[in-house]
Amino acid sequence: MPGVTKRHLKHENGHAFPASRYIDPRGGRPSAIERNILRYRAIEAALYLFYSEEIHSFLLGDVHRETTRKSGQLLPEPPEEKRLQRLFAHLLSDAKTADKVSSEDAAALQNLLGHDRQQGKRLKTALAFAIEIGIFTNEEANELNSLLSYRNDIAHRIHLVMSDISRNNWSVDHLTFASPTYKSDALDRLRIYRRSLWERARSRLILTLSPNRILFELAEQAFEADLKRLGKTIEKQINRERERFNAINAELDLRGTELVGDLSPRFPANHRPSYSYGDEYIPATGHLTERGVEICYRLFDLGKSPIAVAYLMGMTLRSAERRQQSWIKAGGFQRIRTDVDRYDMQSLRRRPVDQEK
Repeated sequence: MPGVTKRHLKHENGHAFPASRYIDPRGGRPSAIERNILRYRAIEAALYLFYSEEIHSFLLGDVHRETTRKSGQLLPEPPEEKRLQRLFAHLLSDAKTADKVSSEDAAALQNLLGHDRQQGKRLKTALAFAIEIGIFTNEEANELNSLLSYRNDIAHRIHLVMSDISRNNWSVDHLTFASPTYKSDALDRLRIYRRSLWERARSRLILTLSPNRILFELAEQAFEADLKRLGKTIEKQINRERERFNAINAELDLRGTELVGDLSPRFPANHRPSYSYGDEYIPATGHLTERGVEICYRLFDLGKSPIAVAYLMGMTLRSAERRQQSWIKAGGFQRIRTDVDRYDMQSLRRRPVDQEK
């Protein structure tokens, strides 16, 4: 089963829970399905690093070694790369002159860039030669190069690979403008290339046998079995989440009830506003006014669940459960309702008492 990606949509009308850091009334604690998805990706990452390293070693070892035995096979360095190398050298020199970078750091940066550049050049040469001798087609080589680049995201930017499984408002806002780095089908595609390397290259190259696969064999078997088990579990959990979503979505429909217009759960008069105390600005905290408490109780009068009330009122699930306990203590379905002030929807001003009905 390929991994699961969580989609996040842009908030056109602000956050669903303005007083919270999270987009979910359950807060920041991960649910069972989120935990399993993160475990799934962590196992994928371990396998991906090993598989990509095997393919990388094959290209830089067996394939690139063969190119050095044939004259004229090395690719010339593209002019754009030369221009960027000169630009980096000038920037590094200017930074050293301005004492913004020490000589030791400059040397380390130069060596690091040189090492990465040499590896990149060797990989391009190996892929070009692999195309020439028929190991890969041009499309396959481009895809394989993309898959090997994704390995760097896993190794150096794991936070971006996991970022879509988040409830934090800032993370979600970030993802609405930048697509998640995680590629759900990358491991399956890389696994196919890895399994076919021997068949593709055995009549064309002298292959080097490595003990790495034997050393990783037990871990690989355990990880692959865990992926299958977690995949089945996640599929079941997704189905349950869909049922849960549909049930909550049905509860959120207040059409045909009195709780519309100025009696809507999100009406401004139901929540304490922000205010200024001297030079200090106090933002809205999400606390309910007396009117808001009554509207909340009326939702429970309609038989709404705490999770539905949390979504409707813009509060945390814990707060909704506490309000439900207070509603039960007040008499539950037999409680005496409290009258609330009514407001004009155009001016948002309180109506006179004689016009409330």
